[in-house]
Amino acid sequence: MGAKIRRIVPNFVYEVSIRTVDRCFLFTPNHNPQSPLLDATSPPCSLERNNNIIPKSSILNIIGAAIGKALLTSPIQIHAFDVNSNHIHIVFSVTESQMDNVVSFFRQVFSTIARKVNLHWDREGHVFGGRSRAHSCLDDDVAAQKVLYAMTNPAKDNLIDKTARSPFFTTYHHQAKGAPLKYWYIDFNAYNTAGANRKKSHRLKDYLCWVEWETTPLPAHQAMTPSQRQTWFRKQVRAYDEKFGEKRQQDGHTVLGFEKLKATNPRNKPANPKKSGKSPLCHCSDKSHAKEFRKQWKAFLNQYIPASADYRNGMRDREFPVGSYKPPLFDVSFALAP
Repeated sequence: MGAKIRRIVPNFVYEVSIRTVDRCFLFTPNHNPQSPLLDATSPPCSLERNNNIIPKSSILNIIGAAIGKALLTSPIQIHAFDVNSNHIHIVFSVTESQMDNVVSFFRQVFSTIARKVNLHWDREGHVFGGRSRAHSCLDDDVAAQKVLYAMTNPAKDNLIDKTARSPFFTTYHHQAKGAPLKYWYIDFNAYNTAGANRKKSHRLKDYLCWVEWETTPLPAHQAMTPSQRQTWFRKQVRAYDEKFGEKRQQDGHTVLGFEKLKATNPRNKPANPKKSGKSPLCHCSDKSHAKEFRKQWKAFLNQYIPASADYRNGMRDREFPVGSYKPPLFDVSFALAP
């Protein structure tokens, strides 16, 4: 069966998830809690500009910087971006003016994360195990639920006891406490363009840059003040944490905690991985809305499929339904070349 056709409609909330290849623990934390943006082997002073020590990025910073850089060139509205040891959850939406940014944003984020993670763990090959799964959230309640699910996922999986103690990348502290989302990177392109190390006075440290970004409130939360939204997040996440804690106690389970997570081999994978369930067409708390969405989806396919066929057959000016993306073209002459 072919992959689900992408359709992104303006001002509609979407939930996206993507796993690492073979579900390996490639997002294993590698930082010191006192210096979360740096690898544990990198001294805190390495981020100061008055020395020549080149800092080494933590996995947490790799992800945060990748998001920030992608938002500079391809802005979209991030409602949550949270990471577990081997997968990522994203909740986002776009305005009409941002529709063309979706593909470039995710391409840049996933590509940057993959290259930097491979470099950090000294490995090669794919980081992500396949195409991301994207689902529409048809109402405010389910959109909020998906944001909370993303944030509290490590607690649900018994990796930590409280979401606030997650050693993985999370927007929780920003959304619940107002903490800044500020990360660093070395601008190697600018460094190389300026002459790299061919000049004795040319310091790589001078190309250390910072990028800061913010999440966008969910549509249902935009009328709230920042303080009200933060209170809502703290209260809701606390309720999730307590529920997971009660279930953990009933089942006789314990949490791994930061030190054991940090000691995990990133090349390892779950001994008994859960099977991925069937991907739903959408997320919705009202069955009648889901039924209506299925009708709309069929109508969309009836427009998209013939448009795609015409486009592949040479009709380059063929119009596509709103929110869809043109299929990639296959160069037959190149494919048939000896």
